[in-house]
Amino acid sequence: MNWKKESVIHRTLCTTCISIIILICGACAPEINNHGNVPNPDFVNNVKVGKSNRIDVNKMLGPPSVAATFDNKTWYYVGSQASQRAFLNPTLLGRHILIIHFNKKGIVRKIERLSKEDGRAVHIVRRKTPTSGKELTILEQLIGNIGRFGNQGSGADGAR
Repeated sequence: MNWKKESVIHRTLCTTCISIIILICGACAPEINNHGNVPNPDFVNNVKVGKSNRIDVNKMLGPPSVAATFDNKTWYYVGSQASQRAFLNPTLLGRHILIIHFNKKGIVRKIERLSKEDGRAVHIVRRKTPTSGKELTILEQLIGNIGRFGNQGSGADGAR
């Protein structure tokens, strides 16, 4: 009779351990994150150079992720896919950029496609830009402001 209790306890313990191992392994599975707007390639093929206009492109592909800042002649559809495991830094799996150039009349002039391989690494410079003037300590700033706030209500020209 005692061996039956030990057998049940042993099975329960094994089941619990296996469940914990499965949960731990499941938590380590990568999470795939999609960001941005990558239009369906079939819809992109419907955009015709020299024929489609901004309204047509907007209807087929939706609004762009970004439009050119100064001339609005270029639309960018940007999307990326990244994989992340638990607390580790994400790994970029892919990046897709669709660039649609319009002429002055708003007709599609050119369509470009860029991917992760077309990107370039940007190295951040850690130097500081020197500024003119003197760096003051907090105490010097406080003492320097004494007496500056006594003339309330008058502007730079003395008018109230």
